[in-house]
Amino acid sequence: MENSAPSCARVRFGKFEVNPRTGELFNDGQKVQLHEQPFLLLLTLLERSGELVTREELSSKLWPPGTFVDFDRGLNKAVNKLRDALGDSADRPQFIETLPRKGYRFIGVVTQDVPAEVRRPTVAPEAARPRWRWGHAPLAGGVALVFLGIVLGTNVLGWRDAIMNRLRPSHLQITSLAVLPLENLSGDPEQAYFADGMTDALITEVARVGTTRVISRTTILRYKATRKTTQQIGRELNVDAVVEGTILHSGDRVRITAQLIQVSTDNHLWAESYERDMSEVLRLQQEVATDIARRIGSVVKPVEPLRTVNPEAYGEYLKGRFDFFRYTAEGWRDAIEHYSRAIQADQNFAPAYAGLAESYIVAGAWNAFPLDDGLRKGKAAAQKALELDSMLASAHLAMGEVYVQEWNHASAEKELRRALELNPNDPLAWQLHGVHLLWRGHFQEGIAEQERARSLDPFSPIINANLVRAFCYSRQYDKAIAQAQETLKLQPGHAVALYWLEHAYRHKSMFREALAANLAAAKPEEVPAIERAYRSAGYRGVLLMQAQADKRSGNLSKAARAFAQAGDREQALTSLEECYRHHCPGLGRLKVEPDFDPIRADARFTELLRRIGYTE
Repeated sequence: MENSAPSCARVRFGKFEVNPRTGELFNDGQKVQLHEQPFLLLLTLLERSGELVTREELSSKLWPPGTFVDFDRGLNKAVNKLRDALGDSADRPQFIETLPRKGYRFIGVVTQDVPAEVRRPTVAPEAARPRWRWGHAPLAGGVALVFLGIVLGTNVLGWRDAIMNRLRPSHLQITSLAVLPLENLSGDPEQAYFADGMTDALITEVARVGTTRVISRTTILRYKATRKTTQQIGRELNVDAVVEGTILHSGDRVRITAQLIQVSTDNHLWAESYERDMSEVLRLQQEVATDIARRIGSVVKPVEPLRTVNPEAYGEYLKGRFDFFRYTAEGWRDAIEHYSRAIQADQNFAPAYAGLAESYIVAGAWNAFPLDDGLRKGKAAAQKALELDSMLASAHLAMGEVYVQEWNHASAEKELRRALELNPNDPLAWQLHGVHLLWRGHFQEGIAEQERARSLDPFSPIINANLVRAFCYSRQYDKAIAQAQETLKLQPGHAVALYWLEHAYRHKSMFREALAANLAAAKPEEVPAIERAYRSAGYRGVLLMQAQADKRSGNLSKAARAFAQAGDREQALTSLEECYRHHCPGLGRLKVEPDFDPIRADARFTELLRRIGYTE
């Protein structure tokens, strides 16, 4: 019978063993996870053990000609991952020595079992043959080169195919993407708004030009300065690929580097550097986004080339975005200031008008700005944005919000749908359109759109909290409670989540739990009064106390809900009539708000629904 050939040659150093045929690395018999580039790097260094291998040589080995990669960054990452796998240190290396500005050298003692097919006929039998020690014999490097040359040149035992298949990127199937926070290379903490703003803009632009699901900014910014690997992040976000990169803003120039990494393999699929004048920053974003969309196989939508922009205007615009997403009264007021300055610097910059509109509308709805004034100014800014750019999704979204506040349901539906057509990756647009559906009683569709918003921004506390609201509107209180608890894990003490959690508990007659949620959401100075009211008259006492407080502060829709729940029908209906005269934004949910169920059969309530455009 013919002798069977050995399955592979094993290369050993320290406690480690490499099987080139299978592409596996073992540490004392235990398999070590090592991906394509780090593994090929290891093979290359072993091939020339004891010798300097320059950075240029390594880059050419790891990435074939024509590959668009930031070689320095990619090589550094591969070296770091290889060192991690080997438990090695750059400061005190056992295996991989760094030669500054030159390259790397493998310094460990290496032995290899040479397969029978490539041995000289005169070599002693296997039992008597000493193993080669690379780097410790004059011919070691030559033997290694001859050996690998034979392997790769003649495909002995199919090793060449096995190695190349191991290193070849798998077929791209990228339907979802996360653009990680761009690293600020300026060294100036004051430039954080610029790096965050450019990350946000790039996310928006990738979503605009492609058809891939792109994770939104609130979730992405949780990974700012994270120590998690791209694979860990990708798996947490359930995406197929991630984009990571850097940004440097210096004077009138901006430079972006970006690279695309496949999550399943940790392969660097593409990388590129871009540098432009700040006046061309919009075109820069579009170019980067289009390149990314093409590399992942997304259908690239035809978009109009973006114009140049005044650098001062764009800087103020980014500051406005930064402040808006603080989601505080102070943040919205600051955003209004920055957007106004952006418009002063460039009166034709449509995104600044859209941002200004959004800030006025939201600030008014949250009592951070006079409601009537905010709605009037927000509408004017949204109309100006659409006049300058009718294809701007954020402008249609802002106008849709205006129509929602004006109870113009048909126009609101039209504008919100147009915003989604122009940017189907905007979680805020899905959320607002979902709310509009919920207010009209379309619970199944509304919840589905809230879920869609969460899939695009899974770690956003406000989006998760508004899903609690959706379950409350549809009277699914157990689901509301579960979702509220999940939201509070994301952000303990989140006021909106606690507000709707109190709703759900109260409607299940779980008053002790409702009281706990109420107290958790209250300001410290409000706690003693709430506790006294509960001891005096149970939860009804708490509701009456809060209704009177809301009425005094002018929050009439909230007062009406509390009066209705406390059983004071007349006070509830009187507050609603006054709320109608003042055009309170809270009346939009009148049709579906569970708190109004005790007065829903009253003719005065039915007439009020008719006046704001709803029919029972």
